[in-house]
Amino acid sequence: MRIYFCRQGLTYVCRILQQELPEDDILDCPPDAVPEAAQQADVLIPTVSPIGSAALRSPRLKLVQQYGAGLDSVDIPAATAAGVYVANVPTAGTGNAESVAELALFFMLGLARKYRQTQESIQNRVLGSPMGQALKGKTVAIIGYGGIGRALAQRLADFEMHILAVSRRGPTPDKPDNGIPLTHVAQDGFHAVLRAADFVITAPPLNDETRGLMGQAEFACMKPEAFVINVARGPVLDYAALLTALREGRIAGAGLDVFWSEPFDPNDEIFQYNVLATPHIGGATDVSLQGIAKRVAENVNRLRRGEMPLNCVNAEVKPKG
Repeated sequence: MRIYFCRQGLTYVCRILQQELPEDDILDCPPDAVPEAAQQADVLIPTVSPIGSAALRSPRLKLVQQYGAGLDSVDIPAATAAGVYVANVPTAGTGNAESVAELALFFMLGLARKYRQTQESIQNRVLGSPMGQALKGKTVAIIGYGGIGRALAQRLADFEMHILAVSRRGPTPDKPDNGIPLTHVAQDGFHAVLRAADFVITAPPLNDETRGLMGQAEFACMKPEAFVINVARGPVLDYAALLTALREGRIAGAGLDVFWSEPFDPNDEIFQYNVLATPHIGGATDVSLQGIAKRVAENVNRLRRGEMPLNCVNAEVKPKG
């Protein structure tokens, strides 16, 4: 089969997927060449590139398989109409959720210990300053309690933090909290959780319900000494509302691994404030990328055998013959 990554520069990822699929062609293309590449592809891997109707009309294309969880860049109704499966790899069970959770923890520590200011102290040869905050005894709100949220809660429990979790439905018997000491509430408790939190971590999938989830009203609920950290998708935070909150000191700072357009403008005003940023690397670890490669390869092999891919989000599709 011919498999295209819809983004260039992913040499390591291409190599480990090739090891899982030695008989297949693993190729890549820039985002603006996706419609042309799709004409020669059996499988497209979007990463963060848009997959629209022009690519999905390819008579050869059978599967859009994300190398991870997010499918917000894929026109799923158009794929269904075109007879193309769309599938992803859930964060849990591959090392991806754990890797993203570790990055969220990195942001929490970096903001709490004033990492940006420490670099100034080093340059100025100042010892013992700035004074930071300990995580012990603080309250963290995890917004979106799926694979990433659960992995983060497991790690934060050892920091002796008060853990609050918000999910659309709240706690359910089929997804227990595995003995983690936390308070888990449904969406109607969202604002109350924001008022209590010293750290707000956003980790839900991006969809119509979560786009702009953190807006002006939500930032107004937060303590002025609290931090927001986004390891979901950029638009989960309303850009204008976040910028205003930072500019006016309504919150103390932000940790951002994801942005509203990617790659994001390094000269954007938002970086004038107390913001720690990384270039969408939450799942970019050895453990995560290898774990995802095995799941992607499994779906390619299922497609080869004429079977429906696992984690197919449009199971009603009538696949091409």
